[in-house]
Amino acid sequence: MKEDEDMQDCKIDPSDLDHLPLFSETDANSKINWNDWFCQVSHFKNIIQHSSDGFAIISLEGKFISANPGLGKILGYTEKEFLELNYQSLTHPSDLGSDMDSIQALLSGDGSAFRREKRYKHKSGQFIWIQLDLTLIRDEEGFPQYFAAQLQEISERKRSEKALKESEEKFRQLSETIDEAFWMKDAETQKLLYVSPAYERIWGRSIDSLFENPDSWLNSVHPDDLHLALQSIPKQKEDGNKNEKFRIRLPDGTERWIRLRTFPVFGSDGRFERILGVARDVTQHHELERQLAHSQRMESIGSLAGGVAHDFNNLLTVILGFSTLLEKNRNNPEKILQSVEVIRKTAERGTALVRQLLTLARKVESYFQPIFLNDLISEALNIARSTFPKTISIQSDISTDGIKINADYTQIHQIFLNLILNAKDAMPAGGNLSVTLRTADDPLSDKKCKCAVIEVKDNGIGMDEETKRKIFDPFFTTKEPGKGTGLGLALVYGILENHKGRITVESSIGQGTKFTVYIPLLSEKKKENTSQESQTKEEKKDKRTVLLIEDEEMIRIPLANYLSEFGHHLYTAQDGEEAINVYNQNRERIDVVICDLNLPKGNGLEILKKIRATDPEIPLFLASGYIDPKIKADLEGIGFKCIIQKPYHFESILKKIQNI
Repeated sequence: MKEDEDMQDCKIDPSDLDHLPLFSETDANSKINWNDWFCQVSHFKNIIQHSSDGFAIISLEGKFISANPGLGKILGYTEKEFLELNYQSLTHPSDLGSDMDSIQALLSGDGSAFRREKRYKHKSGQFIWIQLDLTLIRDEEGFPQYFAAQLQEISERKRSEKALKESEEKFRQLSETIDEAFWMKDAETQKLLYVSPAYERIWGRSIDSLFENPDSWLNSVHPDDLHLALQSIPKQKEDGNKNEKFRIRLPDGTERWIRLRTFPVFGSDGRFERILGVARDVTQHHELERQLAHSQRMESIGSLAGGVAHDFNNLLTVILGFSTLLEKNRNNPEKILQSVEVIRKTAERGTALVRQLLTLARKVESYFQPIFLNDLISEALNIARSTFPKTISIQSDISTDGIKINADYTQIHQIFLNLILNAKDAMPAGGNLSVTLRTADDPLSDKKCKCAVIEVKDNGIGMDEETKRKIFDPFFTTKEPGKGTGLGLALVYGILENHKGRITVESSIGQGTKFTVYIPLLSEKKKENTSQESQTKEEKKDKRTVLLIEDEEMIRIPLANYLSEFGHHLYTAQDGEEAINVYNQNRERIDVVICDLNLPKGNGLEILKKIRATDPEIPLFLASGYIDPKIKADLEGIGFKCIIQKPYHFESILKKIQNI
């Protein structure tokens, strides 16, 4: 009964259609049964009337026949106003041509509907983006009757898409132009998600190869630095940010220094989701740092030059004085032995001082190895006691337990020397310098981190707050022009950063200054050395035939005489050319070769290479006062029994020969 009532409501008189645009009396008598059409529409009337989407019936000519309230909300017109409009007047001029082509295609039988995104004019005059679904309705015989349109406003979506596109374009421009290479991996699966083009420029390898094997970048890392690269990869969210510097080797053999920073990326739920890595080629920066560090070491030596000269003059005075006593007491064996002993000890002090200066001045790359801080600081304090003014009192409290760290010896030596030199400069009228070495937990570390703690304290002029804030800035100095570069503490800060350490400062005007350095301890289990040779090993008494190659006559002749007194047979040569001749004439008899590094008529290394090529087993001793680190590879290739540091004791040479 209800359905019949609804159908009764649906009945209309054809004359009622006269108010509709494009409809005439002939329309009422056409093949369209408008009564049936309106009855079918009535079943969806409520849905359409309350929909936020726009719905419209549009004539084949483009006139609006009807429109629901949703379309009115979208475009701002009333239903009555729509009846006076056509879609052509509302369409953006740039979209109209494609609209007309699509509609003509439908009328020509090419499909029955299309969807497109276009712009319609709002009543306010502004254009808004809509998504249009347009369907051509045909009668039973296939003749076009009208268009049914559904419209959704997508202005916000289009704005978002535009913003996203612009953001993607900016990201693309950024990733293609910046010097850094960066990539992102899934934390759980380790799947590589993105790699920037700079990877190919820095690593010299294709991005495709990295996608095929996300860990292939590690194959380029220098073997000595592989542990540093592996440390740069976060394994869990507690690892935090990583920052490492290491070397890579390009396919052509070129080495580059890389600074890699990695960051864990977390989702909204706090889950560890991504690993982000940023790598930068810092080869040029590393070289500048190396040159700067060497320059700064030279400046440190300059600061010590006056004290070194004073100390050497004292040593030479002692030697000259006791040489005079030797001449005077030539017939008194007891006094001769006393003078000889003093001269020997004085020469040993000079030897120690030279070695300390070479340690400071040597020009080497960073070389991390286990070192004992106790020995390093004691050595640096010996330099200070030998060179600082006597008005400065130096006290030390160094733990007797071996404090071991993994570090570059020269760089840590440089840190400490910089700090005590600053302390000296802060006490121009004299004062007290105290140095302590102990172990403790780093109070600022999130994790329990056992550190070596070095404190350098003076009672000098001190610093105000403004100075304290700037002391680690490059080129900041409180010294007069020409008396300081302002690089010392900046380098200290950089070296400590490279060693995962840190430094703090406490100071106030007139109250002195205290620097505290924290360096992580080397965590390793102590191992007993079961292969160590006994210190009481019985010396061999076999007589040897020795080829001694030394250009300095005052070394060659007395050493040859000394060794001869113990029964060894000596051949000597004063240059490289003579050395080869003597060796070739006596090769079957020579048991050991002792050769100076710097020789006329042939470099010592070249001479020993030729001898080694002739006899792969003969023991070779290389003697030198200083060995340039650049020839390290050549030294390893030759294979020495030992390298003797000048100046040396004749007794030590004798023992090395007898222990072959």
